[in-house]
Amino acid sequence: MKRDWDFLRKLLTDIEEERDPFKDLPIEPSWKDQDEDTYKNELEKYRSIESKLFGHLELLVNSGYIDGLELTRSTGGGLYYSAANPRLTMAGHDLLNTMRSSAIWESIKETAKSKGIELTFDAIKALGTFVLKAAIG
Repeated sequence: MKRDWDFLRKLLTDIEEERDPFKDLPIEPSWKDQDEDTYKNELEKYRSIESKLFGHLELLVNSGYIDGLELTRSTGGGLYYSAANPRLTMAGHDLLNTMRSSAIWESIKETAKSKGIELTFDAIKALGTFVLKAAIG
């Protein structure tokens, strides 16, 4: 899975606004009323969306930005979750505050790209400070 910072930003915002982070996960396709190729294509699309969602939530949970959500990978590769009112931690709120403004967020991404800096959680915080100082004058 490739890390998608805009998707991470969306997930943080959804959780802060108490929207279900799993709302965009489609219903897993079933075999009935379709041929094998169609089923396999639909299942592949579903697994791709599921993997992206779970992988990004896993990054946020494991990095301490989200609490109240548990993700488990089975030995067979299946993904499972249990959620008890997912919420942002203090660090999650701080990260989202750095990423919240579209103008600041775009500036952070552009600055990182122009300086050849890979985006990481720490780089976003540092660049956010840099961009805010530049914006203030």
